[in-house]
Amino acid sequence: MRKNRRNVNRIVIQKMFDYCKEIENFRGRFNATCEVYSSDSVFRLACDMCVYQIGELTTRLSEDFKAQHSEIPWHEIKGLRNLHAHEYEKIDLGIMWEVLTKNIPELKAQLEKILAVEESDDSQV
Repeated sequence: MRKNRRNVNRIVIQKMFDYCKEIENFRGRFNATCEVYSSDSVFRLACDMCVYQIGELTTRLSEDFKAQHSEIPWHEIKGLRNLHAHEYEKIDLGIMWEVLTKNIPELKAQLEKILAVEESDDSQV
């Protein structure tokens, strides 16, 4: 059972990593600035949906896994998802731009490290 849970965690982390890459791709595709994010609803909604999905995916990770990787602010990530789901009109676009340009790249790097360790662990089995 534990191995199965580990596989689920890895799949979820991979999906989260992929959403981080999508945000990165959108930023390049739209030649993004904060002004573009504020004015282009297609760009904003695409990025925001990825943030929403990342937050949603945190609920699929085991509590043990999240405790093991406490350097990642799981609670805040889930909270941002909740804000998108329940109070979207209250989102501060400037803060979201900071999330997209600072926090998401940091999260992507952290997830990439986790995936590398998981892959390394698998190759030793």
